[in-house]
Amino acid sequence: VAGPCALVMFGVTGDLARKKLLPAIYDLANRGLLPPGFGLVGFARRDWHTEQFCEDVRESVQARARTPFREEVWQQLVEGVRFVSGDFGDDAAFENLRATLNELDEAQGTAGNHAFYLSIPPKRFDAVIEQLNRHGLVDKSRDRPWNRVVIEKPFGHDLASAQDLERRVSSVFASDSVFRIDHYLGKETVQNMLALRFANELFEPVWNRNYVSHVQITMAEDIGIGGRAG
Repeated sequence: VAGPCALVMFGVTGDLARKKLLPAIYDLANRGLLPPGFGLVGFARRDWHTEQFCEDVRESVQARARTPFREEVWQQLVEGVRFVSGDFGDDAAFENLRATLNELDEAQGTAGNHAFYLSIPPKRFDAVIEQLNRHGLVDKSRDRPWNRVVIEKPFGHDLASAQDLERRVSSVFASDSVFRIDHYLGKETVQNMLALRFANELFEPVWNRNYVSHVQITMAEDIGIGGRAG
């Protein structure tokens, strides 16, 4: 079971959060893997109150969770759910976020441990990290309580942009507190290709940069673009 913490999810009204992240949080709670001292803070531009956000989370969970929906688990989880409305450039919203986290530390016993999940367009990473730093939401000089950041989606678009983003992130967060996720690199198809190459004496000697110019991976979906056009 994880220790007490609050998870702040930027981009919480997006497609990824609704289909994957929010149901996964419920599944963790349903399996007894979340501590009683847990808080979830959604940050988005929607002009919502926490009650409206909770209803939206409940709909996502009931539609897509991998474990059965249990009302008693939901009631325990929802006690630590909060919503902060604002834009990434809104100083008042980040002050509200800091106050909300302080309130959760007291009400839920999250002990000052805060994780920030950036499920947002890559071009906005800088703005959010800068705001977290400016409003005193991160202190890289201490191990306890901890602050961590999860960066979802491509970490830069080439080597230079990745190195620049690394410099910006590491100026705010300690290196061992940064978690980078590209949710396609771990797909079973890619993993199967690796296994097929290294477990097969026919392919292993020739599947390398000397003989392969490029690799194309097509992921066909039966859903539309939805709100993901950006």
